[in-house]
Amino acid sequence: MNNNRRAFLKKIGLGTIAATNIPAFTSAESLLGSNNPDKLHFQFERTERNYNGVYRNEYLSKVAFPIGGIGAGMFCLEGTGAISHLSVNHRPEIYNTPYTFAAISIKGVKNGAKVLESIVPTWKLFGLQGSGNGLGNRNYGLPRFEKGSFLARFPFGIIELEDKDIPLDVKITGWSPFVPTDEDNSSLPVGVLEYSFKNRSRDAIEAVFSYNARNFIDDNGHILEQTNGFRMIRAGVDGNSVTGGFAIYLDNVNAVTDHCWFRGGWFDAQTILWENIRNAKIIDNPPVEGVSPGASVYLPIKMKPGEEKTVKVNFCWYLPQSDLSIGQQVVTGAAFSGKTTKRAVKNQQKVSGFAGEALLNSFDPNGDGQVGTLLSPEFIINRKYLKFLVGGGSQKEKTAVNLLIDGQIVETATGKNTEQLTEIIWDLSKHRGKNARLKIMDIDTSAWGHILADQFMLTDRRDEILSSPSPGAIVLADFESDYSDGWEIKGPGELGIVGSQDSNYRPWYATRFENLDSLIKYWDKNSTTLRRNSELFCKSFYDSTLPAEVLEAVAANLTILKSPTVLRVSDGRLWAWEGCNDDSGCCHGSCTHVWNYAQAIPHLFPTLERTLRETEFKISQNEAGHQNFRTNIPITPTDHNFHAAADGQLGGIMKVYREWRISGDTEWMKSLFPYVKKSFDYCIRTWDPKKKGYLEEPHHNTYDIEFWGPDGMCTSFYLGALTAFIEMCKTLKEPYKEYQSLLDKGKKYIENDLFDGEYFIQKIQWEGLEAPNPVDVQSFGGSYSSEAMALLKKEGPKYQYGTGCLSDGILGMWMALVCRLPEIIDNNMVKSHLEAVYKYNLRKTLLDHYNPQRPTYACGEDGGLLLCSWPKGGALSLPFVYSNEVWTGIEYQVASHLMLKGEVEKGLEIVRVCRDRYDGSVRNPFDEYECGHWYARAMASYGLLQGLTGIYYDAVDKTLYIDSRIGDFKCFISARSGFGTVEFKAGRPILNVVYGTIEVEKYNISGNMLDL
Repeated sequence: MNNNRRAFLKKIGLGTIAATNIPAFTSAESLLGSNNPDKLHFQFERTERNYNGVYRNEYLSKVAFPIGGIGAGMFCLEGTGAISHLSVNHRPEIYNTPYTFAAISIKGVKNGAKVLESIVPTWKLFGLQGSGNGLGNRNYGLPRFEKGSFLARFPFGIIELEDKDIPLDVKITGWSPFVPTDEDNSSLPVGVLEYSFKNRSRDAIEAVFSYNARNFIDDNGHILEQTNGFRMIRAGVDGNSVTGGFAIYLDNVNAVTDHCWFRGGWFDAQTILWENIRNAKIIDNPPVEGVSPGASVYLPIKMKPGEEKTVKVNFCWYLPQSDLSIGQQVVTGAAFSGKTTKRAVKNQQKVSGFAGEALLNSFDPNGDGQVGTLLSPEFIINRKYLKFLVGGGSQKEKTAVNLLIDGQIVETATGKNTEQLTEIIWDLSKHRGKNARLKIMDIDTSAWGHILADQFMLTDRRDEILSSPSPGAIVLADFESDYSDGWEIKGPGELGIVGSQDSNYRPWYATRFENLDSLIKYWDKNSTTLRRNSELFCKSFYDSTLPAEVLEAVAANLTILKSPTVLRVSDGRLWAWEGCNDDSGCCHGSCTHVWNYAQAIPHLFPTLERTLRETEFKISQNEAGHQNFRTNIPITPTDHNFHAAADGQLGGIMKVYREWRISGDTEWMKSLFPYVKKSFDYCIRTWDPKKKGYLEEPHHNTYDIEFWGPDGMCTSFYLGALTAFIEMCKTLKEPYKEYQSLLDKGKKYIENDLFDGEYFIQKIQWEGLEAPNPVDVQSFGGSYSSEAMALLKKEGPKYQYGTGCLSDGILGMWMALVCRLPEIIDNNMVKSHLEAVYKYNLRKTLLDHYNPQRPTYACGEDGGLLLCSWPKGGALSLPFVYSNEVWTGIEYQVASHLMLKGEVEKGLEIVRVCRDRYDGSVRNPFDEYECGHWYARAMASYGLLQGLTGIYYDAVDKTLYIDSRIGDFKCFISARSGFGTVEFKAGRPILNVVYGTIEVEKYNISGNMLDL
């Protein structure tokens, strides 16, 4: 039960309420919204709400339930029945509220015409952009039902509407397919709104249902025919050959379509439209040339007393093109043309530092999309030094000057991401007498993807002045004139670099279906089966005895899979943002350290999850083992010019183990193993080069900074990854003694040196390391000011946590447990840490909490789990940058970890505090946000199922594990090829598979094999 009472109520007693002579139905909290307690007329009255129950009144205010396919785009069904958040153009459009609505008009009934929605939430009426001018682009002024309620039964959202004038029971069911293990049918760009009516009067009813919409795909586009409905397409598209668009249609042959609303000025179209609806007219207009203001599909309905009828409105979209591209080589031409430049070219910053009047400059005025190489004529190294000037990009593998001897690179120089050329001196004494060539490269199309060079000179004088050569110097190239003679120029074609035609994201469904027609044909044929299979999932998931707050937390965050956070590329692989900005994705590239937390996909759609591992290890990892924690879109090899993320890369090793056990595919694990080993060896070289068993060198992590010195959080990842790697080595009969030694040393160190007797801490260290001074290390944290330098000397590097109690402080052990790995660190210590997090970091109210960072995640009267606290002192002046915040996902991992340790009530309390923030009154219950809406980390909530029950299916040895923390239970289970429920009674399991198969040969109950 949510009893989120405002602090004001603490000052109000029952006597005070009685003295005001308020009507009995009005709660004390409603007083807060009124200046006139004698006359209260609220659209939303203050009520109470049960977890996993119905949203009504003020809790209906922010409800917006995503409908769509995995990676296919979405729209939201609001709690009132309205449509919002329309995001079908391969990016989030959080404030895209289309002018579209369903309506019913009952003949012969006064006030019998209503939009099939409940009252507009008051927050929409004032203060939003444009509201001061009346929001004439909204339909808020049309009559609506007086009351409504919303019930989430994912993937179904169910609305019930009531109105004293309407003699019908009205129910709206919105849904799109969601069938665990069937990733393709769960990724369709479709959605459904089912409008059900039951005649509760004693008389027969004649009515007209309509669905009405402007062309929300393109205001200047066209509206074309669609059987039993209409389709909207973009302007400039030939209607005879159109492949894409957005179709809205009914499942009834009696439907009649008005393809063109009344055309006129001001509000003419809306006025005539409502007159038609109000008078139950059925308008039949064919498509028109040019722009139509909007379209409607009508259906006459007749119902006898007690009769029920349902109108199914289908939404199918097919928009195959996008402009989404991150990290791609968008090639526009050859970088080198044989011409020199005498100054900065168009769109280039001021160029300086070159000699003479001209220089070599590969800058592309249209965005550095030109690529190529330039090879000099051969020359003899007959002087001690080669001196020259270079500027531009800093990537030695892409924008560089190279010296080649016998075809091999022996020297390399780059710019410093500046248009100022600087002097380079190469000592070539050991190469004297050899033939050599210069190779100048520009094969980068990202920012600073160009090279500047000038005045190549052989000389015996180190102090040679390049702008005024001495008589003994040899000028190889001064670029004062064109240089094509004798130089070999290669463009993108000769280098095999792919052009721009493949540089943008293309959705999976555009490969699966040829056009919108083929999608609709497939949907019409299969929608009944897909609804039935989605119902199987829904019934299985909710047929549970687990606490209501847990079911709510898990199901509410499965909507992330239908949100624009998730994409599927053309070959079906998964790719994702961290979350959604208002009109773009937030933090690209299936970020490894964020997606560590998300536990839903590996169990529900294990095939999709495995594609993430394949991308991480095979595409985003280089030969040295450095793994870029952000993947390009489209998925291609990435640059490796920033830190690897220690928690992300080490977590990925544990997740390879997890995917192996869930899939049962040892050959898959074996195929990835060489990449995993290369990754692990890189981690050791980079963060534990002295092989002490803990991360000592600065290591980048999910807080967007580097921790300096060993800490409980990332060292627990290290030990978890070592455990996973050793287990894989044992299966593949690979040597692992070296890694076992590291594990043993690391376990000893974290327990003896990083545990303060109550929780795990960080030992800040920045001297005596292989890493340079923190001032010189690449970081998102920016440079060190004089004030920061003073803090460095006093406290160490910026953005550490030191003796703080970190909610993620033993995160690697949670990862180990949810990956079904042994938790290598002492159980009592881990439990003690979690209890300390609960004790010190959980706040029931944040009214007195200081947070100078990002407050809207939780603030004021909200409760939440702080990322870190310093209960024993030692708080740093500049702790890690998000330390005062509350993050969704962190709360769920701590809660489920507490449950795994038997502390069920403490875990449930954290879940309740989180879900109280998302009760629908202030925040959308189906959009837990952090760095953007529908933040991926919130899918840590799926781990609550395992936390309470210990359920885990291991497909390698076909064993179902159960380790209940709540006694007898009934709970949902999803495995590699099927789903259903597990019931646990008196120590005996009952497995009921309702879809697919789950091959169980053995049961392990709390560590004991059960003899069946």
